[in-house]
Amino acid sequence: MKKNKFFYNTASGYYDKMINFESALTKRKNLLAGFADNKIFSVADIGCGTGVDAISLAQLGYSVTAFDPSVEMINKARENSKLTNTKIEFFNYSASDIPKTFYNKFDLTVSLGNTIANINSKQLEKSFIKFYRILKSGGKLLIQLLNYEKILKEKERIVNITKKDNEYFIRFYDFGNNELTFNILRFNSDKTSEKELISTKIFPYKIKEIKLFLKKTGFEKTELYGGLDKSSFNPCSSNDLVLFTKK
Repeated sequence: MKKNKFFYNTASGYYDKMINFESALTKRKNLLAGFADNKIFSVADIGCGTGVDAISLAQLGYSVTAFDPSVEMINKARENSKLTNTKIEFFNYSASDIPKTFYNKFDLTVSLGNTIANINSKQLEKSFIKFYRILKSGGKLLIQLLNYEKILKEKERIVNITKKDNEYFIRFYDFGNNELTFNILRFNSDKTSEKELISTKIFPYKIKEIKLFLKKTGFEKTELYGGLDKSSFNPCSSNDLVLFTKK
């Protein structure tokens, strides 16, 4: 099992193919437009990966600064930013390590794509403090993660199966007593013997835990959604948990 940042360093080489980057970019841009606000100018993207969210936000007209602990993900995000002709500042920091130079700088902080489920509880508390401190007074925080209430109840192992060209990508879970392992199996349909499997630990936070972190940090007036489309959150049926809150 790989440590989280090494897991994503490995996945960075084929991540865009696995998620269909172009399609994901169009979809994300449309969804994030629903959170547009004429008081928002500067945005921090925490856990930017290969840049889908950061680029979407830049294309919506915001000044974007993006952070990720994976060096290779950051490198890929920079490439994607150049290809899409977007101006974004990228920094190789985990959420909990963002330096003081970024405090009180942003109108909006986003952490999407299940980023916080990759952070252990000790580091997550520090991360939420950083979320709070990098925001200006009245700034907003948008978080998206998977709905682990549903996942842990149903114990469905297969997350997603995608195919691009001759390559298959199977994302699946292993369920332990008090932990969850996330796996990516990649193989070519013409050479199935040449497969690659990578795994990392996931922290399946539930809504009560996330709301407690927000309250302890000082956030207030949290809105809950079942997706970035602002659908109603249902712990039994929603695939995602989205929280939108204010400093």
